[in-house]
Amino acid sequence: MSQSDLTRVLPLAWQNYLDYQPSLAKYKVRYTPELATAALGRFEAALLLPDVQARNADPELTRIELAAQGREFLEVWQWLEGYIEDTYPGAASYKAMRDAAGYKSYAAAAGSDWSAMTALMNSAKQFVKLHDKELQEKGDMPDTFAARVTAEAADVETLLLRMAREAQAATDGTSARLTALLACLEEFMGVSRDAQRVFLRQPDVARLFQVEYLRGLVGGGAQAGVRGTLTRAGGGPAAGVPVAIAGLADTVSDADGRFALAVAAGTYTVVLGGNGGSGGWARQELPVTVEAGVKKRVDGVMGKVG
Repeated sequence: MSQSDLTRVLPLAWQNYLDYQPSLAKYKVRYTPELATAALGRFEAALLLPDVQARNADPELTRIELAAQGREFLEVWQWLEGYIEDTYPGAASYKAMRDAAGYKSYAAAAGSDWSAMTALMNSAKQFVKLHDKELQEKGDMPDTFAARVTAEAADVETLLLRMAREAQAATDGTSARLTALLACLEEFMGVSRDAQRVFLRQPDVARLFQVEYLRGLVGGGAQAGVRGTLTRAGGGPAAGVPVAIAGLADTVSDADGRFALAVAAGTYTVVLGGNGGSGGWARQELPVTVEAGVKKRVDGVMGKVG
């Protein structure tokens, strides 16, 4: 999330808080109107702080993206745990196989311990590779799930490497403004977590406290979308590849081959490589159906024209 996104999301977030403050106060008495007033005061003070060059903020922004991608891998791991439970129904067998899949690293990984996340990902990838057939036959695991584990782990690993590179390249010192804004965001995230509990049976209200949903509103983008990673036919990331959904959205893959497009739910054709093999990349057209609130994954292997 960029600083500009933060500066637009947070005022809307606290306005939603004020709109539903009485309901939140029934859960925890500290949720008063004054809490929002104080939080907005800190936000306004953060906006007045001097900023440094944008590149100093890059590691922090990547960390936010990494946290989101890490949560996606944790969700995939929870699915794997369910397949393990069905495949190995005995208590002892289930616990032993769950541990083999990385369970002992899960709690630390969920707390943003990236070493633990790496251990969890490595264990999960190895586990599905060794037990793929058995998990499919006895645990009803889809035959595409092992590839999904690998792909989601690869996205986390890519961001970890990017964050390390950016941290090394950044100049000394951090952005006081960004640090303060991130603190403001973290303060609201505590409210957001409680709101998901309070409005569990009111999903239309609960999403008003979800930062990604608010980001879509202020950015004019939909919460649904398409994302993926492009690789070269000979190996390595395919950078600079045009990616488009005609008439709606377009982008190019970054240095790591990653791309993302925000579109509403619906059925589309994702075009990789551009018209006529733009940039020397052979054109590919991939049909995709995007569900509401879902960022559909579309990966591709790119070849050159001729």
